[in-house]
Amino acid sequence: MDDVFSFASGRKALVTGGAGGIGLGAARALRAVGASVVIADLAASLDRMDAAARAPFPAVAVDVTDDASVAAAVVKAVETLGGLDTLVNSAGVFQFRRLEEIATDEWDRILDVNLKGTFLMMREAMPHLKASKRGRVVNISSDAGKRGFPLLAAYCASKFGVVGLTQAIGAEVAADGVRVNAVCPGTIAQTGMGQLVIEQKISLGYGKDAEEVVRRGAESFPLQRVGTVDDVVAAILFLVSESSNWITGESINIDGGSLAG
Repeated sequence: MDDVFSFASGRKALVTGGAGGIGLGAARALRAVGASVVIADLAASLDRMDAAARAPFPAVAVDVTDDASVAAAVVKAVETLGGLDTLVNSAGVFQFRRLEEIATDEWDRILDVNLKGTFLMMREAMPHLKASKRGRVVNISSDAGKRGFPLLAAYCASKFGVVGLTQAIGAEVAADGVRVNAVCPGTIAQTGMGQLVIEQKISLGYGKDAEEVVRRGAESFPLQRVGTVDDVVAAILFLVSESSNWITGESINIDGGSLAG
């Protein structure tokens, strides 16, 4: 990928949700193009990481819903990296639930992790991103941030919010040399969240097993396959790269053509 996109030398990146899935994929890809990377996630998630996967990365525990935890994580990342010019917000949670069955605390948790967490990370990181004069933020929204889906009211609300937040902050900090964009993936079966989606779809009768759910999902996309972590990571790298220098406030669909029809 470094042969396709142009990257500023010595990037210093913090990736939330970095213990697995899209976050870990982004961390690995950024490191491969020469960036120094700190991964951040819940302490329990970092503890469960495969030792070989964790070894290349300094790691910091963070609860993205907690002001003090986020502030401490950013300070630790800046100390470790000697600055900060790149932030990838990949922490997220998900739940299928009928509207009348959504408990208030479940609604709060989904909005807190997916939307408030993105806000808190950007708020605490922004002074450092501005100081770098080449700041980059990539937020992970979703196809459910562009279109409403049944049984996903809380998740859709949170991810629509990420798209709006991305646009607003992108416009606000552009003059400071910081670009803020988002990617909007469809379900990525390889990730922990993707596996949870499959499990919940089986329980809701969308298929008898994971293979059938994935096959039916692939058939629903115009490009006739499910997405991969690499599909999403390629878009994240593009948005971090110097090859996207005139793009900010954008939310790019990575969905196999689903939103096209």
